[in-house]
Amino acid sequence: MTKKPSFSAIFRMGLALVTACGSASAQANVVGTDAQNFNTITSGLDFVTVHSSETLKPGIVNLGLFLNYAVNTLPYYDITPQSRLNWNDTILGMDLNAGLGLTKNWDIGISFPQVLDQTVENTTGTRGEFAARGSTEVRFNTKYRLAGNDEGGFAVAASMNVNRIEDNPYVGSGAGPTFNVEAIADTTLTNRVAVGGNVGYRFRSPGTQIAGSPVRPLGNQWIASAALSYYIPDWNSKLIGEMYGSLPAETSDSFGDRSLTSLEALAGIKHDINTNLAIHGGAAAGVVRGVASPDWRVYTGLNYTFGPLWGREAPDAPQEAPHLVAVATDQEENAVVTERFRTQHILFEFDSDKMIGNPGPALEELAGHLEKGFRRLVIEGHTDSIGKASYNERLSLKRANAIKSYLVTRHRIEARKIETIGYGARRPIADNGNYQGRQENRRVEFQITR
Repeated sequence: MTKKPSFSAIFRMGLALVTACGSASAQANVVGTDAQNFNTITSGLDFVTVHSSETLKPGIVNLGLFLNYAVNTLPYYDITPQSRLNWNDTILGMDLNAGLGLTKNWDIGISFPQVLDQTVENTTGTRGEFAARGSTEVRFNTKYRLAGNDEGGFAVAASMNVNRIEDNPYVGSGAGPTFNVEAIADTTLTNRVAVGGNVGYRFRSPGTQIAGSPVRPLGNQWIASAALSYYIPDWNSKLIGEMYGSLPAETSDSFGDRSLTSLEALAGIKHDINTNLAIHGGAAAGVVRGVASPDWRVYTGLNYTFGPLWGREAPDAPQEAPHLVAVATDQEENAVVTERFRTQHILFEFDSDKMIGNPGPALEELAGHLEKGFRRLVIEGHTDSIGKASYNERLSLKRANAIKSYLVTRHRIEARKIETIGYGARRPIADNGNYQGRQENRRVEFQITR
């Protein structure tokens, strides 16, 4: 089932992104950009903070909003080290994200991290904290898939962090942007389990040490992360586990009781409310007490995905061949030939078997194949996993029957030679755990036996 995103929902998300970009910058005395160790991906695909090799398809847009509440994130220099049960400080952060697919293997994104609130329980001694709330940085990113498909492969990603915090000693006075490059690999172990890993390098352009700061700006770092997901079709949900961290590549000052090496572990769930909207929730904990690694954090978020804005015909747009994709041809010993074709160019109204747009070109192609002579035509209807399995099977069968009726009425195909089947979500060809995978699974297939 597919429902078009409402204009008002898209407008509200877009307005929030524009507002965030223009909001006031935060101020800090010791804490800086790296206080946001929880960096959600802008594509909304597969994991939470770890990249997969899959990119947003051309014209697909993902909008994201994530909140995270971190405990014991700030550095202290002359007090007893913190403990997980002793709350010295808390930070409420927010990330607004937008991602866009440009070509088959290339997407881009932008993020606007914010500090919404901060509490400091222990005000003794020398410590770091934000002097004001607001925007901490702007992050730009891009990813290109080198090899593979939606089941797994290899990609490279690059990103740039532009600091917006005044007096940020993590980067120093007059610092330039921070650049990150990462190599990405992932694979699907079964139709439910996927794993991925990223490894890269962070190039910093530090400025001069800020007067009164006890530390010098951070140097370059090695960065790495890994993720595992398990898809539960009956829940329309993915269980996700991740680890992400950094290792100094250059000698630098320590940050009080904080190590320059950081490592954080995350466990969460992503639930697809409908085909466009997904909600996230989970928790994370610092494994190594590094710079800005919290003792623990909780997070929640939304991803709203829609499109494509281009690259696929709108329902009322003129369509050009080919609209049927040949996926298999088998020949048996008795010279019987079976051909299988797939299409996503036959669209239906939401929750209906009424064809919309211009299904004619795809069915004209099918009729052309049938004119060569055939023994049997099987029309298969397929859906994504959103909704009850029994309902999806009934709906997919109704849609297959609608196509049969069209062929019999318009093209005078013999009804007795046509069989219809509704598989519902039982035979996916893509990941039902994200928007564009579900879009591929909503399809019609034809099997022609000659």
